[in-house]
Amino acid sequence: MKALGKGKRSTAFAERFSFRSFLPGLTYEPANTALHRMHPLLKLELLLCFSVLVFTLSHYLCGLLLFAILLGGYWAAGLGFKFFWRRLRFILVFSLFIFVVHIVFVREGVLLWRDDLWGLRLEIWSLGLNHGLLLVFRFLNTIGASYLFVVATDPNKLAYALMQAGLPYRYGFMLITALRFIPLFFQEMEQVRRAQMAKGIEIEKLSLKNFTRAVRYLFVPLVLSALSKVDTLTISMESRAFGLHPRRSYLESQPFSGRHRLAALAILVAAAGLFLLLREYNMEVLY
Repeated sequence: MKALGKGKRSTAFAERFSFRSFLPGLTYEPANTALHRMHPLLKLELLLCFSVLVFTLSHYLCGLLLFAILLGGYWAAGLGFKFFWRRLRFILVFSLFIFVVHIVFVREGVLLWRDDLWGLRLEIWSLGLNHGLLLVFRFLNTIGASYLFVVATDPNKLAYALMQAGLPYRYGFMLITALRFIPLFFQEMEQVRRAQMAKGIEIEKLSLKNFTRAVRYLFVPLVLSALSKVDTLTISMESRAFGLHPRRSYLESQPFSGRHRLAALAILVAAAGLFLLLREYNMEVLY
């Protein structure tokens, strides 16, 4: 009984921290929140303004504030921090790796801490700490904001809004196809994974050996399947004379009215005000 219980616990641990659990599912999550109901172009403007703030502010405390705003966006979308951790745990682990690398290898600024561990001298310098935290928050904010945009934005409505705003419909179709193929590839990967496990091939546990095995038995069949689907889609588009007419009709209309223009102006003003406020604080901290 003890061996059985230990085996169940080890199996549950392997399923929880498997290679598959670290892959985020990039797909739209339907909901009825205010963020989901917002016009797609306004959400795109929010993403661009947020990204500009992330890369123009050069202090980690500003990045921490933007990360708090990002978590507020997840809460406004009805997702919460648990969703953020469940879907983006690989991003969090990789951010921790970036931070540790900067702490260990960047030795500039003021020495903050020094100790000897097993014959190795460990040092923490101020510049390594600051730059490490800055890169961590930039990475988290960029990936997290992009993922929130994908989760809270219907790809069809986004493409229709862009095309009705003047984007050529060929590029709009390219955007729709890319966003639709992402969840399809995840389903294909799950089918390939189950097929390989049925053959007795272990690719679940996180290790270097299993990673190379996953590349051989998981990603190679997935790439071949993707190329086959692209070829089928190309033949279908050519048979329907896609791109023959300069304009096309739309199943749904996404008008950009006057109140949407006012909202877009308000977003720009708010982003500019936040930038000026945080830049003033950034200058005081640095100088």
